[in-house]
Amino acid sequence: MFKDVIGHEDIKRQIVRSLQAGRVSHAQLFAGNTGYGSLALALALAQYVFCTGDKHEDACGVCPACRKMQKLIHPDLHFVFPVVRKTKAPVSDEYMEEWRRLLLRGAYFNLEDWYAEMGITDNAQAAIYTEESANILRKLAFKSFESDYKIMIVWLPEKMNPECSNKLLKIIEEPFEKTLFLMVSEQPGLLLNTIQSRLQRINIPPLRQEEIARQLIARKGLPEARAAEYAHVAAGDWHRAIRLLDESEEQVYNQDMFIKLMRLCWSRKMVPVNAWVAEITALGRERQKNFLAHAVRMIRENFIRNFHADALSYMTEREKEFSVRFAPYVHEGNVIPLSEEFERAYNDINRNGNSRIIFTDLCIKVMQNIRPT
Repeated sequence: MFKDVIGHEDIKRQIVRSLQAGRVSHAQLFAGNTGYGSLALALALAQYVFCTGDKHEDACGVCPACRKMQKLIHPDLHFVFPVVRKTKAPVSDEYMEEWRRLLLRGAYFNLEDWYAEMGITDNAQAAIYTEESANILRKLAFKSFESDYKIMIVWLPEKMNPECSNKLLKIIEEPFEKTLFLMVSEQPGLLLNTIQSRLQRINIPPLRQEEIARQLIARKGLPEARAAEYAHVAAGDWHRAIRLLDESEEQVYNQDMFIKLMRLCWSRKMVPVNAWVAEITALGRERQKNFLAHAVRMIRENFIRNFHADALSYMTEREKEFSVRFAPYVHEGNVIPLSEEFERAYNDINRNGNSRIIFTDLCIKVMQNIRPT
């Protein structure tokens, strides 16, 4: 329901007014991180459409349709999301049990959480495969069971392979009657331009710091000062705010690996650098990408720290401890090259490049920029 979506009151009102006026686009794009509430808003919209009770500014929450939505078992609600290939024709239905289990815990999560729920620990990367388009056509070809509408929520459509994208484009261009496509994208720029142009876009911005702090106090019982600190570090992402409450093992590991990398590159000792590369390449690709994303953030945060602008710094206490001495080594002369090298490594890993070569090259480039000869 909309009342369960954190913040975004203007967007909620805009959606409800459009639904009440009957101005419902058959294909909509919720553009923004899942941690901002993009998926939560799409689900709230779907529940409002299905609701058969007394609804005004929100679904009633008590009618049979609402009760089914709360359990994610409404027969006219369908999902598409990235999966890993475990059969010759992988489709979302194979992981529907895991998907519902994750979603019932809350609509604020990220791809890493979804990998964990699927039990993926190796280098496999999730995608929306070509076979999914036939599955979508099959589901939407049936008449709706209980509602006037059938609703298809596509999470991370940017993960569609090209063939699936082209087939989905045809469905969007020639939609089935009383069918709604709700796409939830964190990187909408990766969608085909022809698909983007046919979607009504709703941009979901980061949550306001005050809103996150208020929710941390109300839902988690945090003291006001601590809630404000965590809300600031979360940078508008409720999922990140929740993770800060119980710093994950991976977050600690990523920071430790970043500290180790910076120290090894400063000392220019290739034997321990090679050992570091061996350790990072033993991880799955998603873990490697998470580390690189963490490193990009650390470069940015340590550079900002030099300006003593605390309002612009988003580091945890653990990260600040290392930053005290490390920040001066990230300056105007190397902040851009360092950021570009980590981003390039991220993109190369994402393209399934050889991780040992990528990380070895990254270490050499970091050495050259952290401590130039």
